[in-house]
Amino acid sequence: MIPHALYRRPLMLVSGVWLVNAALLLAFVLVPSLHFELPAAVHTNLHTLFETVSIIVSMLVFSAGWFTFSREGRSNVALLCTIFFGVAILDFVHLLSYEGMPAFFIPAKDGKSISFFLAARLLVAGALLAIAFQPWNRRIGNTERHWLLGLSLVFALGVSVYGLVEPAIKTWFFVPGSGLTTTKITVEYFVIVLNLAAAAGFYLRMRKPQPYPLIPLFAAACLMALSELCFTLYATFHDQYSMVGHVIKVEAYLFVFRAIFIEFLEGPYRQLESARADLVESEEKYRLLFENSPDAYLMANADGSFHTANPAASAMFGITRQDLWRIGRNDVTSDPRLAGFLEERSRTGFARGELVLRRGDGTTFLAELSSSSYTDSRGRQMSSTFIRDITAKRQAEEEVLRLNATLEHRVRDRTAELQTANEDLERFSHVMAHDLRSPLVAIEGFAGLLRRGCGESMDDKQKHYLDRIQAGVARMAEMIDALLELADVSRAPLNTQTLDLSAIADKALSACRQRDPQRQVKAVVENSLLGQGDARLIATVMGNLIGNAWKHTARNPEAEIVVGVEPSAQGRVVYFVRDNGSGMTSGAVETAADESGTPRSPTESPRAGVVLASVRRIIGRHGGTVWAEPVPGQGVVFRFTLEPAPVRG
Repeated sequence: MIPHALYRRPLMLVSGVWLVNAALLLAFVLVPSLHFELPAAVHTNLHTLFETVSIIVSMLVFSAGWFTFSREGRSNVALLCTIFFGVAILDFVHLLSYEGMPAFFIPAKDGKSISFFLAARLLVAGALLAIAFQPWNRRIGNTERHWLLGLSLVFALGVSVYGLVEPAIKTWFFVPGSGLTTTKITVEYFVIVLNLAAAAGFYLRMRKPQPYPLIPLFAAACLMALSELCFTLYATFHDQYSMVGHVIKVEAYLFVFRAIFIEFLEGPYRQLESARADLVESEEKYRLLFENSPDAYLMANADGSFHTANPAASAMFGITRQDLWRIGRNDVTSDPRLAGFLEERSRTGFARGELVLRRGDGTTFLAELSSSSYTDSRGRQMSSTFIRDITAKRQAEEEVLRLNATLEHRVRDRTAELQTANEDLERFSHVMAHDLRSPLVAIEGFAGLLRRGCGESMDDKQKHYLDRIQAGVARMAEMIDALLELADVSRAPLNTQTLDLSAIADKALSACRQRDPQRQVKAVVENSLLGQGDARLIATVMGNLIGNAWKHTARNPEAEIVVGVEPSAQGRVVYFVRDNGSGMTSGAVETAADESGTPRSPTESPRAGVVLASVRRIIGRHGGTVWAEPVPGQGVVFRFTLEPAPVRG
């Protein structure tokens, strides 16, 4: 596992400390010539020095941790400081019972002092292991803290009393002349395992930043394990392993002290520095907001005089910021609504409203104000107000209201104009149609006289020309009839009722058969085709669509016309007229969807475009739609929608 970048450099430093100590221990193990044994008096003095330092550091850890817990309440801090209070007691009893020291209740003996030493090491290892694996931010109260202190005291005093009064304990861990016992070495290795487990726990937590001093605690666990290894190797209390073990133990205690004192007591100062940095950042954000706000911002004293104004306020009032600071609210408004605005702010602490304000040049403008009152750090009553010029906004709103007020009148006028234009167009269509009939009648009449008078003497080419004249007249007559029909469709009122479309389709087919009795067409009309519409107009639709199908199937010896209905997901009924004739070109199909379309080739009926336009107009007046789907070589399908007939209960 790779530690977080925050821990890599300090981890290298503590690893260096550990490696130096491990190298020293390894040198003693590998080089027997380095072994030494101190005189008893020198050893006793050095041992007393090391243990005194350990006791002092333990008490410093306790006092610093106890104070830190009072501020933060973390359970791990309480555990560490109370454990080290018990460790201080055990180290003190160990020091007084060490061989060479004055009698403490009973004569000092080496075997007896080892029991206190091991108990202290077990306490430290257990505390580090607990801290490594339980959540750091778990908090407890003062009652739990005192319980932890009480348990630590009971354990330390209990071990001390038992060790002092139990004579057999002198031989449990050390036998003069034989050295360390198996029990002593086993306990030491157990303590080593606990410390290594704690070190592993701290190392695993280095994957991401932690809110506590991880590196010093990791170093303390590693050094404690190395120190305990030293205490498994000595043969006498005065040899090099004993001295190195005590030195490494003091180093481990100092790292614990660093974790508590340096990290935790410096924590408030670091928090203060962080708060200061946050305050600077917050002030910078406020300054940017203050300087760049598009709204004017004013801070005023209790008497209404301004003492802070942003650039937007200076631009809005046309007054320099320095001049704004020398005036007050009564200099920028005389709106009678000001008294009510101030009363609401005084009562609720906040007010919002509109006032007419005055610029430096005497002109006025309508503004929206949001103001709040507060008490500053000196106890002074202050107010802050945001101001927005809403003159343009109000003018736009008034313009919208004015337009809405005249909208109905304008719609009525436009509707009347449109109706008049439609009526003029319809009259023009009728006049044009009737006026065109007179020359057509004359052309048709003279063409007939010419055929009767000169028919026998005309050659084939002249007869062809005469046929073309009469065909053109017939086609023009059809166009005129279609235009009259379209105008009539647009003008006729709707009389909506339930219709039997099956009967209407049968009637249109009968009309086609009467015009072409020689044709054999298979016609299929579904039964009970019901719908809502005007009877005369829907008959026109059905007649035009069936007539169109009849014409386009003229060259098909197996002509077929089908009239039916299809379901629709939109809730409307879709009716269709399908044929298997020659089909329609894309232009003719577009004509069905576009009233302005005209036939695109001589083979198409001159009447087709207007006929299909009238179908579209009729269906549109009924609220439906019409469309065509050509299938090359298979005819075309016209579909249209109408409101379904009501269901009879």
